[in-house]
Amino acid sequence: MLTPIDIFALFAVMAIGLPHGAFDGAIAFFLGAGRSVMKMTGFLVAYSLLAGLYIGFWAFMPMLALGLFLMLSIIHFGSGDIQPFASAPAGKWGRALTGVRIFVHGGIVGIVLPALHIQEVAGLYAALAGENANMLMAVTALLLPVWMTGFAIYVLASLRYGALRGAILEIGILCCLAGLLPPLAGFAVYFCLVHSRRHFYFIWTAMQQMLSRQKILTIAVLLTLVTWIAAGLAFYLQRDLAALSASEAGLRTVFIALAALTVPHMLLVDGLFRPVYEKRGVS
Repeated sequence: MLTPIDIFALFAVMAIGLPHGAFDGAIAFFLGAGRSVMKMTGFLVAYSLLAGLYIGFWAFMPMLALGLFLMLSIIHFGSGDIQPFASAPAGKWGRALTGVRIFVHGGIVGIVLPALHIQEVAGLYAALAGENANMLMAVTALLLPVWMTGFAIYVLASLRYGALRGAILEIGILCCLAGLLPPLAGFAVYFCLVHSRRHFYFIWTAMQQMLSRQKILTIAVLLTLVTWIAAGLAFYLQRDLAALSASEAGLRTVFIALAALTVPHMLLVDGLFRPVYEKRGVS
């Protein structure tokens, strides 16, 4: 049973966190989809199709879908969270350190938070993907020492590269919050105030060099409304057709929606947009 804090956390994720992907439409314009109605329609169809396929994947293999979502989240969160801090040095050492940094930043939510709230998160995983999802907690326990080793490497690197020390401080604060807050609240704080805030700022800054503010906001608002309507429909179907409680239906709606949107969002932002943006040298 979800507490009032849990319900507020889910609401915050839906109201603040989930819409951060609504800028994906503006990104599509940046990448050329806005040149014609056909191209934009093609983008929207492909984006929706990928999200729909993941929902179907979750329906048939929920544990694997949840596990893949957690893995993708670690990569996506980590890739975004290292951006505000100094780049790693060049060469093989630098590339290896970048991988460690991504894993450490992304693992705060995917590894550290579950390890700090074993029973609560196990219950959430079970509600999302069935009792077999407890296997994911076993994987988390195995990954925790790996994460701690990566964090130790990160700390040592920060002793040599002082610009990384801000990242170490951030990781420490987020880990403390993850331990002090209930798991859903801890996730909401990170997702809304750290990841989504950074994404909003990064995309807003980049898009204004290509599109008007009005166009950016119009696209974002329209896609946000579509997302909320689809989530409301999913909640209704789970409540009435699947006979789930309101709290369980809400939990499943939020996280399955996040998982479904993470796949096309990652492909667009991390796979297509960041490389093109960095190559163009837009500042």
